[in-house]
Amino acid sequence: MKRKFSANGVMHVYQRTVSGFNIFYSTEDFIVLYTIISVQARKHGIRLLAACLMIDHIHLLVSAESVMHLSRFVSAYTSQFVRGFNARTGRKGPLFEKAYGSAMKLDNKKIRSAIAYLFNNPVEKQLCRNAEDYKWNFLAYYSPDKKMGAECEKGRRFKRAADTIGQAFRAGRHLNHRFLENIMKGMPADSRNRLTDHIINLYFPFESQELISYYGSYDKMVTAVNSNTGSEYEIAEKHYCKSDVPYREMMTHLKRKGQEDMHDVITLPEDMKRRYMNLLKTATSASYTQIMKFLHLASPPSTKRLK
Repeated sequence: MKRKFSANGVMHVYQRTVSGFNIFYSTEDFIVLYTIISVQARKHGIRLLAACLMIDHIHLLVSAESVMHLSRFVSAYTSQFVRGFNARTGRKGPLFEKAYGSAMKLDNKKIRSAIAYLFNNPVEKQLCRNAEDYKWNFLAYYSPDKKMGAECEKGRRFKRAADTIGQAFRAGRHLNHRFLENIMKGMPADSRNRLTDHIINLYFPFESQELISYYGSYDKMVTAVNSNTGSEYEIAEKHYCKSDVPYREMMTHLKRKGQEDMHDVITLPEDMKRRYMNLLKTATSASYTQIMKFLHLASPPSTKRLK
């Protein structure tokens, strides 16, 4: 189908994963895709207004010169992330459905509705109470109060990490899994969180003033987003389950059982995945569908009744 497009509007871009598979198992996964999107947006001349990274899909609000520019941008960041993710996990094949969804927004009312819809994805999935509490829709980082660097953190190791990240940013490079694991390994949780904040602020690719202009101020935007979840009727989303909380439950449970790296569950033998499925179904509130997505299982277990 020919995409509706206007260089004067805002495009809501939506990407699903193949079979609804999970793609974010760690903070590093989120950072890698975020920095790839940031670098590729600048490279392809894309104006990013907003983004929301969910465990099995992605939302973007963008302005582009043409459909060709937009498609090249989506293809570039998608293929780069998939190559890294597959190398990290040892898997093969695509992670995203070939065609991305898109909906053109031309008037301010529809744009504001799309903004609220994007930012409220984690609220609708019960991952947080307020939209600004979710790190990976980046809403909190539009605030002037969040625009701080790494200067508040003490310690040579943190400073070296921040300097190295700064060099990568200035060179137009994204951050990969190996790099992030090396600089964060053994770092205290609070330092890791501050370093993540620093990375998000440094690579921040969004046209914050343009987005805020639809509401008048940052505070008014946050109030409006939390008052209205928005709507999107032009992109058909697949709603597997109401809540994404079970994914957190599964990761917590497996860590308690000694599974240090959640990525390893993706490439487990089929029979081991089946055993994990039964374990997770008993120990968590996850549905069979969610467990299959978590384990990258394409077919359900041989049982007559699945929920």
